[in-house]
Amino acid sequence: MRKYDYAVVDKPSLTTWMKGGLDYIVLKSLDIDGIWIISSVPGQSIALAHYIQQVDDMVEEFTEINHIMEKTGDFIRKRKKLFQLMDLANSNLADVIIRLHLFDRDMQLWRERMQ
Repeated sequence: MRKYDYAVVDKPSLTTWMKGGLDYIVLKSLDIDGIWIISSVPGQSIALAHYIQQVDDMVEEFTEINHIMEKTGDFIRKRKKLFQLMDLANSNLADVIIRLHLFDRDMQLWRERMQ
């Protein structure tokens, strides 16, 4: 289980709308959109760490297949195993884009706040 500590401070006297660092953020005002952004970004980061590990494992497996083919000129894996590996790669891509909502509301909110 991963844990992510991040301090959030509401400071109405702040001259800009936000100020932050690696483990904290200070906001001029904290509203529901701010809470949504602050809570979703660390959650997405933790989920991405999971997918990064899966991708690293797949790259290792593809690298092994490539090395064997370079040396022997043969493909010794079963077709079923290769298709399973390709399916896992496609599933991970879809999960990252669809389930983690990386390109959804958060980016739009940040753009609106930065203007």
